[in-house]
Amino acid sequence: RIPAQTLERLWTMLAHNQAGLLNASRLAANLSVSAPTISSYVDLLVDLLLIRRLPPLHANTGKRLVKTPKVYVRDSGLVHALLGIETADSLAGHPVVGASWEGFVLENLISVAPP
Repeated sequence: RIPAQTLERLWTMLAHNQAGLLNASRLAANLSVSAPTISSYVDLLVDLLLIRRLPPLHANTGKRLVKTPKVYVRDSGLVHALLGIETADSLAGHPVVGASWEGFVLENLISVAPP
């Protein structure tokens, strides 16, 4: 069970970190929980199809295994709601605009990609 206040803060932090590298230690420190707890929360959100963990792409398989994945909130509207972005103008001037667009494009490309 995830406490509601912790979940709300985690969602907001994930929205601010849209398309960023997953740093469980930093999130854990900000939420006053352990890094394994953050990992289990992220696993749950991935299983619920609410966020996407994008593994790194590298020609060297060994490097691919140790590099940090990127994390995306799968619904760009949810990102905007969490950050209080209500209009296209406010989105255009917000620091998350590029990451929001990246997440939107990623989800659309994956939706039309063959299985």
